[in-house]
Amino acid sequence: MALFIDTLTSQLVAMAVAFLVMAYALIRTYRVHSTVTDFRNAIKSAYVPLLTLGTFMAITGLYGLLLWPLPGSYNILFYDLYPILGIGLIGIAVSIKNDYKLEIMGFMALLYGLVTIYYGAVGYLNNMTLEPIALLILYTLTGLSSIFFYPVAIFLDNARAGKVFLILDAILLILSALVAGYIALEAVPSHLVGFSKWTPLL
Repeated sequence: MALFIDTLTSQLVAMAVAFLVMAYALIRTYRVHSTVTDFRNAIKSAYVPLLTLGTFMAITGLYGLLLWPLPGSYNILFYDLYPILGIGLIGIAVSIKNDYKLEIMGFMALLYGLVTIYYGAVGYLNNMTLEPIALLILYTLTGLSSIFFYPVAIFLDNARAGKVFLILDAILLILSALVAGYIALEAVPSHLVGFSKWTPLL
């Protein structure tokens, strides 16, 4: 049996913070008016935060994927994609740090964005979680932000066209972060009370 069984709140907080960091980096990059090198240099400040948060998300996501800590199929809904999101953030961080081309990473994000929206729709139709509408909104916004990272990646590779996608993706990331933060922070009081007398099984 898993020792720690309530990781979702911290994972949602990490997700919200990571999305806000990425949005902030995209907005800073949008304000640059110059060459590809200048755009890439502007976004490099996100390297360490994205690497750190992505690593946390990947590790805790793999924990959930492998140890099945939640009741029933909630593990599928929450942990099929979460570790991939963390690994994706690590990939983006490494790419911007080392000036690797982002187009293929962006295409992968687009594909996983579509999958994320599908998971959210299925979870909503099956009335999963206490707030299925919030679930649907979170998965849809997160999926759209992943989809819109594809044109962002292409712009960061050549700086020829599509600068507006930096702002559009930043908006989607901010909205996703707000929903994730809302779900997480709303759960904190009930989780603190509900787990106040819980002890690990030996």
